[in-house]
Amino acid sequence: MNIEKLRKISYDEVSKCNRCGFCLPHCPIYKIKGVESASPRGRNAIVKAVIEGRLHLSSDMEKSIFSCLGCGACKIACFPSIDTKQLVFNQRAVLKSNGIAPMGAKKILENLMEEHNILGEPNEERIEWKDTLKDQLSEAVFKEKAETVYFVGCVSSFYPRVQNIPLTFSKILLYAEVDFTILGGNEWCCGYPLLGSGDPESIKDIIEHNMDRIRKTGAKRVVFTCPSCYSIWKAIYPDEFQLLSASELIFSLIKDGKLKTGNMDLRVTYHDPCDLGRGLGIYEEPREVLKSVKGLDLVEMKNSHQLSICCGGGGNIEAIDPDLSYKVTSLKFQDIKETEAQMIVTACQQCIRTMDRYIKKNRLSIVVKDITELVALSMNIH
Repeated sequence: MNIEKLRKISYDEVSKCNRCGFCLPHCPIYKIKGVESASPRGRNAIVKAVIEGRLHLSSDMEKSIFSCLGCGACKIACFPSIDTKQLVFNQRAVLKSNGIAPMGAKKILENLMEEHNILGEPNEERIEWKDTLKDQLSEAVFKEKAETVYFVGCVSSFYPRVQNIPLTFSKILLYAEVDFTILGGNEWCCGYPLLGSGDPESIKDIIEHNMDRIRKTGAKRVVFTCPSCYSIWKAIYPDEFQLLSASELIFSLIKDGKLKTGNMDLRVTYHDPCDLGRGLGIYEEPREVLKSVKGLDLVEMKNSHQLSICCGGGGNIEAIDPDLSYKVTSLKFQDIKETEAQMIVTACQQCIRTMDRYIKKNRLSIVVKDITELVALSMNIH
């Protein structure tokens, strides 16, 4: 992307910012760094100055533009609802096209282009988690035709800590007799990391590939356990299939009597993932699923729903600046500790990874689970 295109697509939006500062208390990065260039209004000012020719592209600019989580908390507090996340991602594309980008972002791009996943692993290994299913169940998960496709995503496919999510969700779907399949090695990364890394143009081939593969299954519905995958499908993929998050589908199955959760004597708090909550407005369905579990005590955090603090895993920050990501997670745990919950429940595999890292490093007794894992536990599904 060049500056002329940035001007066309971003100038009207960035010009709405009057630098009032209402965004400042809601930006985790600003709260940690405490400098204007790390704030939403500071990033907006940089984009505007670049467009107007008052500021030249530089490596110093990279530190500000590539430290944004893309969590969207600033937009919630903004009176004109400025989409700073999109402005920042557009500016990242300009920087990247001029050879300015962190090594972590460049590595993600290389991996996606070479192996179609964020880790750069052989893509056929996406289905390793399926090997723990019994043979009969494994065959039921991976078939040529189905009404529903479960789009697993890169993180749950490759990171051992969260491979239990596709495993338990598949078992839930099989229990509820949902006709579904997965794409396995034919599934490519959804393309969301390309936006965060400054290369939105490369996403076209990814979209065409994933759409074609799902069409071949004859499916009418695509379901996601990854909020980022769901978010980008909603935003830029062709409107051809019904799209649902795992929480929405599970809640629907419960309402229709196809799924009955069990009992759990447990105090839990729910963490709203940024893309699922602020991004897609899905707040109540996961909570209704939790409320369906008898004996479960759901305690809300001080900052929940629209005000939920990011886990620290957004915007490719974990790959670009792991220490900064960890400090954001520390902010999140200030809220979590006040609930005195025994378990954190969320609906995002990346949130689990960042929070579990913090738990282990600080030797906390609390545990973190995906909502699919909690449902499976309550139903004693093995």
